[in-house]
Amino acid sequence: MESLVVFFHGFDNNRLFKIAGADKRVAQEAGFDPASTVFASSAVNNMEWKNRKFIREVRKKYKYMSRKES
Repeated sequence: MESLVVFFHGFDNNRLFKIAGADKRVAQEAGFDPASTVFASSAVNNMEWKNRKFIREVRKKYKYMSRKES
């Protein structure tokens, strides 16, 4: 299964990280893999993208970053 993507718009980084952290904690407590959800936010360079392109790019970046951290 491909990772789930949660998209944020208009959140400052502080709120975004708090919400994402809380979601990952709740997912883990519920028995879900917290790494299965990817969080992304709007930015100047992606505001005009269609949803399909946005999700594809977020997943591609997540896979790259996951390999880099290993």
